[in-house]
Order: sequence, then structure tokens, then C-alpha cells
Amino acid sequence: MTEESFNALKFARDLAGLQADLEDATNEWVPVDQQNPAASGLLTVINELTAGTEPTTAVARAVDAYNTVRRRMREHENATDARRRQEQEELEAEEAITRKVQCPFCGVEAGLKCRGTGASGGLKNRSHRDRFRLARQLNDGATPV
Repeated sequence: MTEESFNALKFARDLAGLQADLEDATNEWVPVDQQNPAASGLLTVINELTAGTEPTTAVARAVDAYNTVRRRMREHENATDARRRQEQEELEAEEAITRKVQCPFCGVEAGLKCRGTGASGGLKNRSHRDRFRLARQLNDGATPV
């Protein structure tokens, strides 16, 4: 075996390993927030060039693959942010109803945040469960929409 053929075999093996790693990184089962747009672009350009595609076309397709993953990641991030904002608004609406009554657990007056228990004794972000239940009973079990 000549050195040239040995190097060609080593290159083919290394390229196959790189493609396998890139395919794992860009597989559809990988959550969109963990995908790598650059890996998608690199895999596309390698696949296109090894298939004999003209280099400019191969690079254009790689850029398109890169942009597609970036777009999906932005859409996912926007949807996640919207869901978090909605959950926060719902929590704030629940707290507004809950804080209409005095807390039977910590004794804080209506309209104020509950006090924590333990070493810190600081203010809590959410009211105690007893206060939540009492507010729901007084409000006929209704929760904010």
C-alpha cells in the first residue's frame, strides 16, 4: 500500500466519522434548542460536495440549511418566551385574587405579600396555600381567566 492510498483511506475514514458526528448533531430527534446551525451547514456542504454538486451551489444550500435551523431556533425561543409570559400573567392574576384576603398561615394583611417562615422570614413570591384556598372559597372557587 502506497502512502498516497493510505492517506486517501485515512481521509475517507476521517470524513465518514465527521459526517456521522454531524448527522448526530443535526438529527431531527435532537431538540431544536440544542441543534447546531453550523453543524447543519457543514454537513450540507460536505454532502453536496461529495455528491459532485458545483461548489457555489453546495455553499448556497449549506447557508440555506444553516438559516433554516437558526429560524426554527428563533421560533422556538419566541414561543417559549410567549408561554413564560402567559404563565407569569396567570400567576399574577391568581396572586391578585389571593391577596384580597388575610393569610391564615403567616397573618399578613390583605393586599400584602406573604411572609416566609424559617431563618430568612423574607417576603414570598407566592402566597401560602391556606391563603390561596381561603381566597378561592370566598370567591366561589372561581379562578381568573
